[in-house]
Amino acid sequence: MSRAPNEAAVSSLSEQDSQEYSEDAYTDELIERILENYTFTYEPEYRLKLKHTLPKLALCACYSKPWHSQPKWRFTMKPTGSANKYVRSLLVIPESGQAALFSRKININVFRLQFVLGFNWKTTTPSLDYKLTTKWGDGPQLKRKECVRVSDSFHIRAKWNLQAHFPDMEG
Repeated sequence: MSRAPNEAAVSSLSEQDSQEYSEDAYTDELIERILENYTFTYEPEYRLKLKHTLPKLALCACYSKPWHSQPKWRFTMKPTGSANKYVRSLLVIPESGQAALFSRKININVFRLQFVLGFNWKTTTPSLDYKLTTKWGDGPQLKRKECVRVSDSFHIRAKWNLQAHFPDMEG
């Protein structure tokens, strides 16, 4: 099958146009398509942590201010080293009237099982919850932690996370 002279001219013209189509325009188009299909949010959370370590126990007080919420205090106690092989931490949140005792994570092949024994002293109700997760987590994450040591007992730490959630797909 031979091409007509007119078709060959149109074909070469479109090839020239594609060659003249700059990489900058292609990059701009790609960025526009990404911005149409994905959302990027910036919601910082500010925290002030005070930590004191005893021989077998670490005590931590944390004041946090999430982006869209009221500030809150939470207190944590964790055994250090191999002091306790069953308990990971005790968390107390006075504002909501809750206390929770977290077990260590139990590895079962690719799964991680953790139990949480809780108590709400405002309603005087106990609870027993569990968390079942995989070792892969919830998608790719980029993290960075920085630490500036002002003195032996005072550190300033900055941390940021970038979490990517895969788009929903149906078939």
